[in-house]
Amino acid sequence: MTLVAILTHVASALWKGVLLGLQYNPVFGIIGAVVAAAVLGYPKAPRERRFWAGAAIVVAWLVGDGLMILGRTREVADGLGAFAQMTPAWVAYVLLAAWAIVTVSVGYIAPAWAGIIVGRRVTHGTGWLAAIAIAVGVSLGISSIIAGLGVLG
Repeated sequence: MTLVAILTHVASALWKGVLLGLQYNPVFGIIGAVVAAAVLGYPKAPRERRFWAGAAIVVAWLVGDGLMILGRTREVADGLGAFAQMTPAWVAYVLLAAWAIVTVSVGYIAPAWAGIIVGRRVTHGTGWLAAIAIAVGVSLGISSIIAGLGVLG
């Protein structure tokens, strides 16, 4: 297999993984982002709470999208399913990795991060409430932009 063929397979798998990653579950994306933003989104939030914010995002991702991606990974490992028919076989793992990374970063981490950043900058009032509002707004905004672009096909 030539280098050009390998790069073509990788690029195709990455593109398909990104398109699948943009089809994340917005309901669980909002839930994970809201919990993470509420836990860390105020000026005096202790650094020890990063674990709980991360755990909220991981649990929301697993329930919303992660278990489906892990199931597809198991199908590829068993030689079953739609992705198992890809040649060469390792291309399916590139696709699944891109799918997982894009899903968790765009649908879960980005809205939580935006809410946390805003909530920590609130000087008067309740920063955690601002963090929640921003996390919900960013999550809905990202979902609307993706749907408006017609990426979800």
